[in-house]
Amino acid sequence: MQSTLILCLFFVVVQTQFNFHGLSSFFSTDEEFPTQLQNFESGTQTEIRTLKEKVSRLEKLVDGLQSLMLKEWNVTESGSQYRLFEERKNWENAEAYCQGFGAHLAIIDNEVKNNFVKNLLNASETSDFAWIGMKTKTTTQTSTFTNFDSESPIDGCAVMDRKGVWSIRSCIQLRPFVCQIVKNTVDI
Repeated sequence: MQSTLILCLFFVVVQTQFNFHGLSSFFSTDEEFPTQLQNFESGTQTEIRTLKEKVSRLEKLVDGLQSLMLKEWNVTESGSQYRLFEERKNWENAEAYCQGFGAHLAIIDNEVKNNFVKNLLNASETSDFAWIGMKTKTTTQTSTFTNFDSESPIDGCAVMDRKGVWSIRSCIQLRPFVCQIVKNTVDI
């Protein structure tokens, strides 16, 4: 819902700030496009400069909206960002939701990250367990015999509790989840 609200706000800003009310007519039909493109390309240098200025302002607005959207994320010393979402989703839907932010379910590969996510859970009043970014699947074996307790599935998805301990649960359960945005270490 937050992403939808931000997208709507973004559209309103574009409409009001840049007077693109006629933009839909610019791309109205495929037949008209070559003529419209030719007219656009033949614009004066002043029109092109004005358009570049508007694009630059639009990029700044997008950066501002992204900053606002990520305001509630917790940043680590390394620059990665984490957020606990209280809304309950199954593992697949939680991962898809994270991807909407350019994130993934939290990948915890060391004790520092484990403690960071554990502290997020402990700061929450409602989350005892939360999805993290691990999913298990059994491989095909020649023997069909297993002796696993039904309470301890080997096919499933990982959750973390308030103590920082992981468990495997059915991926279809509805749980809160922790998303992670990994800091991009490559500057382009």
